[in-house]
Amino acid sequence: MVKRIKVKNVEEFEEMLQEQDLKISKAIVEVALKNLKGKKRFIPIMEIHVEEDESIFDITLDRQDIVSTLQQNLEIHERNEDYEGCARISNALKELQK
Repeated sequence: MVKRIKVKNVEEFEEMLQEQDLKISKAIVEVALKNLKGKKRFIPIMEIHVEEDESIFDITLDRQDIVSTLQQNLEIHERNEDYEGCARISNALKELQK
């Protein structure tokens, strides 16, 4: 299931990425974890709806990058003290590295 995030403008979304926003990280992790066993190479992660110019950006995850993506998001969850999320990510990484 693709997550949808609404922002006022592209700058707001860029700022969220720059600040490594937990909401975005949770969306990425949730969809990635649901697709660990799939065969599809590119996994739709989220849609970014930009209100200002009524545009939509689709964000996908290349299955080949799933381990590095989870590792990057583990750091974000640790910084935000989301230990439940950290545990889910760590378990998934262990499973993928078998």
